[in-house]
Amino acid sequence: MKESDCKNDIDKWIFNLSNMETMETTLSFTNEIPLFKQLGKIASYSELSPEQQIQYDDSFNNYLAFMGQQEYKLKEGIRIGIDKGRAEGEKQAKISIARLMKSAGEPIDKIVLYSGLTKDEISKL
Repeated sequence: MKESDCKNDIDKWIFNLSNMETMETTLSFTNEIPLFKQLGKIASYSELSPEQQIQYDDSFNNYLAFMGQQEYKLKEGIRIGIDKGRAEGEKQAKISIARLMKSAGEPIDKIVLYSGLTKDEISKL
């Protein structure tokens, strides 16, 4: 059976399994059936010497640790962004309340009490 003879997924599986020992690089049809790409990785790992497997495992573990750090930084950045956004929203709400009270003629001391803004902040509105 040749690669061009494969008409369906079963043919592709049979072709890869039948020819796996003679394939020099990767399995065929890896773009069509993603599992073949993973299978090829597993097969090539088993061909490594014990020392090479240790080196590969170390590199892979370092990669996983790096990716974990990147994910943590991303999540932390999102959390910080949310906190900043929340604080800015709260500040804008206080300013809106203060403007409304100021336009209604409320005394500055009362606006300070209800809005949480300082007298200087209120006088700049």
